[in-house]
Amino acid sequence: DELVKAKRNQDRHDGALIIFTGGTTGIPKAALLSHENIALMSYIEFEYFQKWLEPYGIEGRIKTLAALPPSHVGGTVEFIGTGIVGGLEMILMESWSPVRVLETIQEEKISWIGGVPTMYAIILSMPDLDAYDLSCLKLAVLSGEKVSKELIDGIKQKIAPCIINGYGSTEAGSEVTFTEPDDDPDEIAKGYVGKPLPTVEIKIVDDNDTEVPPGEVGEVLVRGPLAIGSYYRQPEENDAGFTEDGWVRTGDLGYLTHDSRLYIQGRKKQIIRVGSYTVLPTEIEEVVIKDSDVAMAAAIGVPDKIYGEVVWLFVTPAPGKEVNEQHIIELCKRELAKFKVPKRVIVRNDIPVTRIGKADRKALRKEVLESMEV
Repeated sequence: DELVKAKRNQDRHDGALIIFTGGTTGIPKAALLSHENIALMSYIEFEYFQKWLEPYGIEGRIKTLAALPPSHVGGTVEFIGTGIVGGLEMILMESWSPVRVLETIQEEKISWIGGVPTMYAIILSMPDLDAYDLSCLKLAVLSGEKVSKELIDGIKQKIAPCIINGYGSTEAGSEVTFTEPDDDPDEIAKGYVGKPLPTVEIKIVDDNDTEVPPGEVGEVLVRGPLAIGSYYRQPEENDAGFTEDGWVRTGDLGYLTHDSRLYIQGRKKQIIRVGSYTVLPTEIEEVVIKDSDVAMAAAIGVPDKIYGEVVWLFVTPAPGKEVNEQHIIELCKRELAKFKVPKRVIVRNDIPVTRIGKADRKALRKEVLESMEV
């Protein structure tokens, strides 16, 4: 009887699903998505994907590979939700593997895939990539991290002709912006993530929650029916994560142009303070990742008696390559202001990542701090 009553009394604003955030800056939080959040986001994304695939004249049912796990908002809303709304054929993966991704695209004739940039970078690094027939794949959607021009070019040349970069978060209900196929890759590499989707409001504020003018960097706030209204049973997190008038605090730094184009510049909590200067980890990582010997880079702030913090940089070599620490430092000296140049470069075979594929700077910093205490 209780189940029947609950079904009859459902409201679109009722909680439908709990998804935990990525935990990039701390302990994952329980985001409570409503029926409206999920249904509206799924519908909007399907409309966009259909528009982008239309020029390729795909016949029959559209096939997609659900590469992100259901525990990720992209895996739940962007793949499963969109697939149900659009009547897509969804191929699910038990676990992500670059070989299995390529095999499935070839065998199942997949039309579009999605994932975080790290996934695409791993696929592009595979020595036998050209052995797979990916001609059926027309659309590659990526989101979650800043994207280099080299990665964009690699995806277009080797994986799919149409690339879309998005920006969003669990709290935002998945994506809130998308680029378009003809957007300039150089601008995307600078942090451009597109214009707001229908129903989405975005504003940029300073530390006092005052809205800043176009072009000025501040925290990105999001509002609209796609965004969640609260975390589940976490009142303290609700006070910190939402404003009284319904804006979601993303914790991301960015700016809007006069024509509502959004550029993301990094995470607010990941700012490195070198003396009186502010350094964004992504500024350094973007310079270093351009080097063909480097596969991945992660910059962190490490305590320093004189400057408060200094920059340490972790890098992993590209397959078959070697990285010289001094070469990386010289590269940074040529491209960056003096206070942004890493005081130390550490070369490792791997860099820890969060469960959604982002470089886990928090884990790296914890590792360094623990080693300093020994």
